[in-house]
Amino acid sequence: MFSILIPTAGRGEVLPVVLESAHRECRAIGHPTEVIVIDNNTDEVLVHCIRQQCDAAEGPVRYVREPSPGLSAARHRGADEAAGEWLVFLDDDVELGQGWLAGMLEGFTDRSVGIVGGPSIPRFGGSVPAWFWDFVTPTPYGGWHCTWVSLLDIGRPVDDIHPNYVWGLNFGIRRSVLKELGGFHPDLVPGRLQRWQGDGETGLTLKAQAAGVKARYVPQALLYHYVGPERLTVDYFVRRARYQGVCDSFTQIRATGALVRTSPAAPAQAAAQSTRTWESAAADVHRLTAQAYREGFEFHQREAANDPRLLQWIHRETFWGADILAEAEAVNGPV
Repeated sequence: MFSILIPTAGRGEVLPVVLESAHRECRAIGHPTEVIVIDNNTDEVLVHCIRQQCDAAEGPVRYVREPSPGLSAARHRGADEAAGEWLVFLDDDVELGQGWLAGMLEGFTDRSVGIVGGPSIPRFGGSVPAWFWDFVTPTPYGGWHCTWVSLLDIGRPVDDIHPNYVWGLNFGIRRSVLKELGGFHPDLVPGRLQRWQGDGETGLTLKAQAAGVKARYVPQALLYHYVGPERLTVDYFVRRARYQGVCDSFTQIRATGALVRTSPAAPAQAAAQSTRTWESAAADVHRLTAQAYREGFEFHQREAANDPRLLQWIHRETFWGADILAEAEAVNGPV
């Protein structure tokens, strides 16, 4: 069975699009499938909205409520609830392309493949500022990507791609591989829990690479990612850069076993230098995002240096079933 898992939090208006396209794809193939929505909202109005949308969907949807905050908790709950051996995690603001599910299934026909992904093409919800294109860069495999808003199009099949090029909004993985690797690291936790943030699916794909898990990129497994006007702003990119600094600090502490104290001078993700001539606005955005990245990285390093319990959290073998609220409250009291 193929299990489509859709965590959702903080918004209710986008879910019908992904549900409609998921059921269209399920009907198009003669293979057992299921669709599960994992509701990670705390706002009861949104919870009611998500339930209504699941009930109104064209095909069967299992609704699951996950109270522990953060994307990794919702993903792990989805995996626990799923019946399939093949799991695919989607963001709630995507629309699956025609033939997406057939592409995912094709990716797993090779039994040596543990992880499958595909393109994520933009559906812009507002005007795109000129400086945005300076953050669209080539991949080592050809094509282009924009990590800032999770866009990727390599333009050809890649049968043995680095797992880091399979992204969380379009992430297929065998259940057995997910379990063997210990699941995802903490991700998209609420702001009040920022010090407990991890590196999400990046931590998982780095473990996959180290373990020799084969990943495959299938162009047919294409989806469209809605990039709303709120993400096409300098403020969003600055917040995203600070978040990335926290994530990269987490990654580096786990990798080295020690604190680095100071952030990298010019992280490729956060302050790539343009090889083209763009309006001066692009240079300003790069400067602001580089500063925000350093702030995020150094914030996390300081927090880890001052709290042995946070260091223990960072070095956990697995975060499957971890209670982030209990950890935070043990240190800081109610949060």
